[in-house]
Amino acid sequence: MNEPHCKVPRSHWMRALKLVPVDEIKVVIESVLNEFNVSYKSIPQSGLGVLQTKDTAMHEPFFLGEFPIATSWVCLTDMQGNEFEGAAQLMDDDENLASLMAVADAILANNLQGYTKLADLVQMGEYKFQQEVSTRKAMLGSTAVDFSLLGATEEEDKSA
Repeated sequence: MNEPHCKVPRSHWMRALKLVPVDEIKVVIESVLNEFNVSYKSIPQSGLGVLQTKDTAMHEPFFLGEFPIATSWVCLTDMQGNEFEGAAQLMDDDENLASLMAVADAILANNLQGYTKLADLVQMGEYKFQQEVSTRKAMLGSTAVDFSLLGATEEEDKSA
């Protein structure tokens, strides 16, 4: 339990774990659950969130759209009665997945049994995320337009 904390910030754990096969996370969680009693601090829920902003002209509320959201807040209690909390909020409609991720959060945040394997999965997911970011940047870079050349050709046409 004295292992170093995960190198990926806690705010990125869920993003990273969402990029890892769920079955790999389940294997780690199931191996740990024998040591803990899992209870819910609040009932897992799923539904729709609404993204709202204000229009720039009249400063009135403007709804951009809806997105799925699932939340879960769990408490793991060990044999000695120690409690460890974890929570997850995902852009997903699966409350079971949110609960699985909340247990993962509790394990990672408290360096519990299974921490090392989950931290490795977080690292793998973060690596995949960074690869996607690099690919997107490369795609955007390849489609960039240099508008300064447009002005140069017009001036060349006028002088000819």
